[in-house]
Amino acid sequence: MNRLRWPQKLAISTGALLVVWGVAGFVVTGFAPFASEADTWILGLRVNPLQNLIHVVFGAALLASYARLKALSSTGLLLAMLFLVMFGLGLARYDEQVVNFLNVNPGSNALHFLAGFACLAAAQGAAWCRQCDKAPVVKPA
Repeated sequence: MNRLRWPQKLAISTGALLVVWGVAGFVVTGFAPFASEADTWILGLRVNPLQNLIHVVFGAALLASYARLKALSSTGLLLAMLFLVMFGLGLARYDEQVVNFLNVNPGSNALHFLAGFACLAAAQGAAWCRQCDKAPVVKPA
């Protein structure tokens, strides 16, 4: 088995954390109401079933793609964009006219921001590792 590189380790740890967080969220919230504001919390972060499902799916996608650097690069970039969109939606929720369908608070916004940049780092790191693997090795004469 090949030795894992740092982007793969980052993808495994971020993916596992997201899956565990999502499953723990389902334990607290159940499955209804699916996409609404609710007074359900885990370690100071608000959760609802929609957010839990997103965390489980995104974490599983990272775990499924860590083995191949090309797949990790694509998946990590897509998930980074989606997490940062979720962060933006969380910021918009502070406007009184926006419905908080993700049930976010400042802590969960921070989680989405950090997860987005972790996915971006894994994607860019995987692309960099692929590029280094393709570079010719020059031996001194």
